[in-house]
Amino acid sequence: MSSSADDPIERRAVGNSVSMSWEDGRGRKVTRAVNQVIDVRDFVGTPGYALLLVAANTNLSGGEIDRYLRDIAGIGRSRNWIQKRRWLFQPPDTCNPTSPVDVDGKDARAREIMRMFPELSVRDLAAVLKENGVVRSREWVRIHRCE
Repeated sequence: MSSSADDPIERRAVGNSVSMSWEDGRGRKVTRAVNQVIDVRDFVGTPGYALLLVAANTNLSGGEIDRYLRDIAGIGRSRNWIQKRRWLFQPPDTCNPTSPVDVDGKDARAREIMRMFPELSVRDLAAVLKENGVVRSREWVRIHRCE
C-alpha cells in the first residue's frame, strides 16, 4: 500500500506483517514492522493470555472457552467476563446469545400456547406452559410473550 499526500506514514504488506515508514522530527526515515499474526502459546502465563484465547477462538461458545480456560489452562475467568469481551473480536452484527437457543425444541409450541392466553399474567402463563409439558421460566415468558 502506498501513502497518500495527506498521510505521512507509508505502509507496505510483507508476509504476516506490515512495514510502516515515516519521517521523524529530525528528517530521518524510520521504518518499523508491525506484526499481524501472533502465536497465542507465546503468551501462556501472562495476564493477557485469556483475552488472546478469546480473540483466537471466535468459533467457540462462551461455555467452551470457559471450560478450556478452567480445565486446560488453569485460568479462572467467569462466563460473564468472556461474554463481555467476545464482541471485541467478532464481525459487526454477530449475535452471541447468553443462553442456549431452543434447547428442547419446544419454543414454537410455547409461543403457540402463549398466543392462546394473551390475558394471563407471566406467572400464570409459565404455569399453563408447564401443564402442557413445556417448562419455561417466568423470565423466559416475559421476554417472549409478545412474539
